[in-house]
Amino acid sequence: MEKLFLRQSLLVLLFFTMTASAQDGNQTGFCGDTEVSIQTQFFLVVMGSLVFFMQAGFSLLEAGSVGPTTVVNILFKNFADTILGAICFWAFGYAFAYGDNPSYSFIGDSKYFLQHVSLCEYSQWFYQWTFAATATTIVSGSMAGRTRLSGYLSYSLLLTTFIYPTIVHWTWSSDAWLAEGDDDGGYRDFAGSGIVHVTGGTAALVGAYVVGPRGTTKFETYEKKYEIPGHSMPLVALGTMILFFGFLGFNGGSVLHLDTQEDAAIMSLAVVNTVLAAASGGLITVMLNRMFLAHWSLQMTCNGCIAGMVAICAGANTVYPWAATIIGLMGGVSFYLWSVLIRNLGIDDAIDAVGVHMGAGAWGVIAVPLFSFEKSIFYDNTKGAWHDLGWAFAGLAVIILWTGGLCGIMFSILKRYNLLRVTDDTINTGIDIVEHGEAGYSFAGLKATDKVLDEAMRHSSFVKHTDAHRIIPRVSQL
Repeated sequence: MEKLFLRQSLLVLLFFTMTASAQDGNQTGFCGDTEVSIQTQFFLVVMGSLVFFMQAGFSLLEAGSVGPTTVVNILFKNFADTILGAICFWAFGYAFAYGDNPSYSFIGDSKYFLQHVSLCEYSQWFYQWTFAATATTIVSGSMAGRTRLSGYLSYSLLLTTFIYPTIVHWTWSSDAWLAEGDDDGGYRDFAGSGIVHVTGGTAALVGAYVVGPRGTTKFETYEKKYEIPGHSMPLVALGTMILFFGFLGFNGGSVLHLDTQEDAAIMSLAVVNTVLAAASGGLITVMLNRMFLAHWSLQMTCNGCIAGMVAICAGANTVYPWAATIIGLMGGVSFYLWSVLIRNLGIDDAIDAVGVHMGAGAWGVIAVPLFSFEKSIFYDNTKGAWHDLGWAFAGLAVIILWTGGLCGIMFSILKRYNLLRVTDDTINTGIDIVEHGEAGYSFAGLKATDKVLDEAMRHSSFVKHTDAHRIIPRVSQL
């Protein structure tokens, strides 16, 4: 079944490539009717590069949060999100998200394979592709340690090609019926608290539930699966720092153009708000963990920082720094409460992706009509602000139902045909070895090290005059 799936995928990819090459003459020239300034194009490429670097952050964070037998697998999935996502978004995703469709506003219907797209719009494609890759990669961590690679690639393809682009069309395109709302308000989401993060978090929740918890009767036998330790906190901390860096482009770049002094000011505001939200989210989370679990947890601090930045995405351009601090703080609280809820429900979310992205993202969308200096309940308490709040809840409901419904169907079909979860034998042996034929870490030098230590025990005077005669055997045993 898996080999048949791979053969069919290769044929589809070949067909798409040949179709696109046959239409190369349909480009519209350099800019055509599209007027995009030089500085805006450069701005989008630079900011998009920062967002793309978040893939490295996710890779390190997720790799450090799982066991050493799953490292290659989780890194491969993050890499696959990038390369598979690029092809899918080029072929169909961007067209579904931003293509014109005069007949109806459900989905775009032009710009397939970037045909009839001016070269000046390529910077926009690049920036939006990095967002699609971010939404997709959220799921890999929550389902880590037990998901079959072919099943994950199927999910990655569907989310990047259809699920996420459809939501973008409803919210960020020229036909965005959710954003247009009614005469008094609409759905407002500047950098994707709901569009990107709730989408990814919802898919993570459904995937983790359908695939089931980690472990077998012989391996990772913890009754409470959230107690399964990650293998490298340095990777977790470094990955979080890289994500912090990338979020500056994620939120700052979402102004999408840099032609006026006002554009630059909004970018600067978004960057400052991102920093403060990350700080307050991390602080409140580690304090909550200290109060209830008596530990200064680095893992929870990292997740709290990310949750704060996720929460501020929706309103980074329209709230003052004091409000961003509150939004980030409540993003950390939201993440913590969602994390506890998911654990109590018995759902094994390996890296707390649901709480960080779905929980904090939902709060971020709701916070915009509460704190925005343009129009909000806090500042002016107008009818329009209350309408925006209603559209925030409506938008979240649409995103969750759309993503959850399609992912539920897809994951259930994959599970039905044994394409979702690896076998217990694979988990016991090690997913890295069975699925990839490679190990994240090599211990081939241990036997040679044993011989060196034995020689040191017999001949070194250092051993006779120190505690090395007790230390060296212990090191060798480890």
